[in-house]
Amino acid sequence: MLSLYLMQADWKEALKKIFPQARFGEPLARYTTFKIGGPSEAYLEINNRLELETLMRFSRQVDIPVFFMGWGSNLLILDGGIAGVVAVLKGDFEKIDFLEKGLVRVGAGVRIPQFISVAANHGLGGAEPLVGIPGTLGGAVMMNAGTRDLEIGALIQDIEIFDPRSFKSEFIDSSRVNFSYRSSGLSGRVVLSALLRLREGEKVDIMKRVAVHQEKRLKTQPVHTFNIGSIFKNPNGFFAAELIEKAGLKGISSGGARVSPVHANFIENFNNAKASDVLDLIEKIQQKIKAEAGVSLELEIKVVGRSL
Repeated sequence: MLSLYLMQADWKEALKKIFPQARFGEPLARYTTFKIGGPSEAYLEINNRLELETLMRFSRQVDIPVFFMGWGSNLLILDGGIAGVVAVLKGDFEKIDFLEKGLVRVGAGVRIPQFISVAANHGLGGAEPLVGIPGTLGGAVMMNAGTRDLEIGALIQDIEIFDPRSFKSEFIDSSRVNFSYRSSGLSGRVVLSALLRLREGEKVDIMKRVAVHQEKRLKTQPVHTFNIGSIFKNPNGFFAAELIEKAGLKGISSGGARVSPVHANFIENFNNAKASDVLDLIEKIQQKIKAEAGVSLELEIKVVGRSL
């Protein structure tokens, strides 16, 4: 029936037929912490596994890409927007299930600060250093998000993933996941949930540690600006922020974007910046650090979409 319908209408009309909640030409800047980015061809919130499988089968049949977006942090969407469908995991994927002995099953759509707060209220700690990460569980797992004190991969027991090629989901033990600095090796698959092992403790003590990490972030990062976190990975033996600051680049701007005066490895959207402004700054930083320090800075953020 779907094939017959597709012969009579374009894929957007077909998608709307299957998913009435789909929106088209949706400005993606409103869904990112940078407040930058062009529109999506289609924007769709997925609420359960059946909808996910239906979307991916549809995607293959009509040959359109699907891009899964979490909180919209660590993400620079180009000014021309994203082709195909931008999908966000909601509903069933926002559940937190507390199991025995400190084990917690966390859905991919759960925001990291929310998870840590809820866990603390259950007397479970161990993830406090991650409280300042503005991302969802799914995105954090995909990039093995972390701080100098902890990476999320260290807490994970298994990951539930969906394979768009087979349309099947499975649980992968953490020993089979290639966690490394800002990488999990899970590219091409969709994280649905993760099982994390936390430590039991006194709620008051856990909340105090959460507050310490939050205060540290407030003092060292531009948390009240539009940004997407660290722009560059730390090269071996160096801190990217120190290299950028020593090169005299702290505070420089391009259009509406600037290198943060607070933390040199952050770029802020301070005046209606475009993605092209951010890319210009990135290029200037990389060129100068390479010339002066002989170090190649690699992006920690993900750049997606089309240029204008």
